[in-house]
Amino acid sequence: MYMMHTSVCCFVFACQMNTELLKQKAEMLEEYFCINIDQEGNLMRLPVLLEQHTPDMDHVPEFLLSLANDVDWENEKECLQTICAVLGNFYAMHPPVLPNPAGDGIQFYKKNPKSIDDTGDDLKNENPEKDDLDQELLAEAETAWAQREWNIQHVLFPSMRLFLKPPKSMATDGTFVQVASLEKLYKIFERC
Repeated sequence: MYMMHTSVCCFVFACQMNTELLKQKAEMLEEYFCINIDQEGNLMRLPVLLEQHTPDMDHVPEFLLSLANDVDWENEKECLQTICAVLGNFYAMHPPVLPNPAGDGIQFYKKNPKSIDDTGDDLKNENPEKDDLDQELLAEAETAWAQREWNIQHVLFPSMRLFLKPPKSMATDGTFVQVASLEKLYKIFERC
């Protein structure tokens, strides 16, 4: 009982320290990054890094924890770089928590999963009956994955096409690899 109380007190103390640190740095965070933290330590506003893209708000606690713990506040260059990295991680398009129901992922949505039969062999029902599936959870997963795919196709890729201007060195250092050339594809299909 005493051990649990001590760990809770340590957690509360660490949260208070992180809150105080972010309150002290609030003016700089607002000025440089449009991250607004009020006098009570509440996160009030986040920057818009990409129009039509809203980060997953389930990651706000992780974002604030990283902002308080992972940033080197003493070195200006490191400070700015790590804040950018924390923002980038927060705004990244993380896969949904629910497994993708496409293909083998459908197995995770069975109401009564029976993975082993009486003989000890694995049962693999490739097409589970509709009644065997948790339809509500399946619909939630399908919506989450469809939304992610839509965001990638209609927000992320068009924005990359417009705004991403990487240095030429990235073409030779393996950061970007050309998988196809439109001109060469035209030449190939002209022969057909």
